[in-house]
Amino acid sequence: MNTLPVRLRLPTFGPSHMVLVIALLLLGLFLYAMVQTAAQSYRLRDTERDLFIEVQSLREQRAELEGLYTYLNSDEYVEAFARQQFGLVKPGETLVEVDAPAGAPAVQQPGQRWWEALFGAGVREAAPSTTP
Repeated sequence: MNTLPVRLRLPTFGPSHMVLVIALLLLGLFLYAMVQTAAQSYRLRDTERDLFIEVQSLREQRAELEGLYTYLNSDEYVEAFARQQFGLVKPGETLVEVDAPAGAPAVQQPGQRWWEALFGAGVREAAPSTTP
């Protein structure tokens, strides 16, 4: 009995294996590119949404400013400004100026009732008790 040593045969790396490895690499590259494109698309949609909201806000602001511009260029505003700032009156009108003493504005403290801030906190004070 003559036994020959058993040799393990290593698998060969032939052309079919090479094609399979290249196909897997290409598939991985394709999947990576697809994920990158999807992420970029999501970011672009998010940016587009933000820009659309900003454009809407700017359009509203422009409409307000155009209305203000129209009012400031109107005769009504010029007349009101001249009356208020320069004290001008129309013929036949009498100018009346009221000089009131400058009072400190009522400041309400937390927990204080509104009438106490307006009229003072001493409104609810009771007379001192004279019981012995």
